[in-house]
Amino acid sequence: MPTFSGKNRTLSLVIKFCQAVTHFALLALISAALVSCAGNTGKKTTTDTASNGISDAESETEAIAENLPDVELSPDLMYKLMLSDIALQQSNNELALAALVDSAIETRDPRLAAQATRLAVIANQFPTAIQMGMLWQELSPDNVDVYQTLGNLLVVEKQPERAVVYYSKALSLADEESRSKLLKQISSTLIRYGSQTQALALIEQLATDYPDSADVALAHASVASKLKEYEVANSAIDRTLELDPDSDDAAVFKFSLLVLQSKDRDAVQFANSYLKQHPQSLVLRTVLARYYIESNKLDEAEKEYLIIHRQDETSVIAPMALALIRMDKKQYNDATMYLEKVLELQSTNDPARIYLGDIATLQKRLDDAIQWYRSVTSAEQLFTARLRLVDAVKQRDGVDAALRELEAMYPESPQQQVDLILLEDELLIEAGRDDEALELVNDALTDNPDNIDLLYARAMIAARREDVAGLEKDLQRVLEIKPGHVQSLNAYGFTLADLTDRYKEAYSLISAAHKQKPNDPFILDSMGWIEFKRGNYAEAEAYLRSALAKRNDPEIAYHLTEVLLAAGKTREARKVWTAAIKDFPDDKKLQTLSEKISTK
Repeated sequence: MPTFSGKNRTLSLVIKFCQAVTHFALLALISAALVSCAGNTGKKTTTDTASNGISDAESETEAIAENLPDVELSPDLMYKLMLSDIALQQSNNELALAALVDSAIETRDPRLAAQATRLAVIANQFPTAIQMGMLWQELSPDNVDVYQTLGNLLVVEKQPERAVVYYSKALSLADEESRSKLLKQISSTLIRYGSQTQALALIEQLATDYPDSADVALAHASVASKLKEYEVANSAIDRTLELDPDSDDAAVFKFSLLVLQSKDRDAVQFANSYLKQHPQSLVLRTVLARYYIESNKLDEAEKEYLIIHRQDETSVIAPMALALIRMDKKQYNDATMYLEKVLELQSTNDPARIYLGDIATLQKRLDDAIQWYRSVTSAEQLFTARLRLVDAVKQRDGVDAALRELEAMYPESPQQQVDLILLEDELLIEAGRDDEALELVNDALTDNPDNIDLLYARAMIAARREDVAGLEKDLQRVLEIKPGHVQSLNAYGFTLADLTDRYKEAYSLISAAHKQKPNDPFILDSMGWIEFKRGNYAEAEAYLRSALAKRNDPEIAYHLTEVLLAAGKTREARKVWTAAIKDFPDDKKLQTLSEKISTK
């Protein structure tokens, strides 16, 4: 949204609400109304346009039930209407508005007053917009839109005490179904365009005017929460639930508000209590399940998603979540069952196909994996699927086949181009073709000299070659471009620890990475290795055991074995090495320890 300054700023929310009609529609509208409908009377409360914030010519025509004047379509009036329309086509809003204002005042037609109000907003002439809004309100005293529009305009013009009067009137005219949307729009306007103090004061005044309205109480809680007035928000949401104890929206808000205040235990306790009384509340149960996922409480999340799946067998959300949870638990058959259920419900769900391909890859069913990845067709998922396909082809047919598959891929963005280069670099290195990998990355850096991913990739080639100077040059450049880049800090520090005696510098770099990601297994591995190099075997063992527990990786196992051997813990070293060589029998580093393990 645009940023405003001064009296001529553009109020985007009000403009959205006050869109002008298309050029010739205005003339057709007023002509038809004045000629054919003069003398019609009646009232209408418009809630449909309030709900979406837009009034157009068609809806205005349908709103004929308003009090229409008995006005002759004189040549002078016709001229003004045509002048306004032509001026609009030529983007001369000032002239168009002047003609429209004159026409509205002359005819006292509520539709012209409404259009003049909208055009004044678009022309950034807010005093005129208020003037026309007042005329519109006088001519359509039961129209919700006009009161909301006047309230918005008065907030922009820093007249909040007047705005609340019009907002209150709009709420009194709105029906129960549309009041909630109206309150959300009002709340958003107050927070965005008024001061925080004004916003809270205005919504509190509305809450006072409607003490028995759960919608108003919920809006009060929402505004207070956005302004971080949590005590007020807590009180308001409790009031909402007193007025409407069956409100799922209020229950979700209270749960979220408690989590926002770091009162997670209270939030979960409230959610469980509410769900006990309202077991069919899928909205709150889904929010609770997602909270468990984000908190890495997968067992609790699974229980909730199982209930959701039983209650609503037509939704793909629960089976997809259950599939991912079962994949995390390595229960691949169950995950497959849920993903197939997702495809039964939604045959176009390509993420499910990708996950099915991932499971098949993990189970070494590579033909099935390749078939799943090739079945993905959506533009959003196609590139991801093709990257996974390359890996599956590599495992089944070798690196050369994977490289041929990669050559058939066409990037659709600069980032995709970089991703393909990085994957090709990885494949070339795996095939022992380091010179080709270096040439590939060098060529890419010619066009993108400051691309962090490419610089990092070239630094890793330098590390493989034990070229410390080359690694330092590229990683120092990465850290200039993006200070604190955690991968570079870790790789830089580990390389210095592994290939030099610059242990103080290495420790500083790895510690900086560890501070950012204290649970990352690779950074924990680096912390263990630098502590080992510094002679701190106990600290090194603790870091490396923590790293191996988080990720079963051959290099971490290699480091831990070395530390245990150096510390004289031969039996424990043999135990770690035996488990690792069983899982990674082809790892060259682990193989180098075979003789050392057997002789101790």
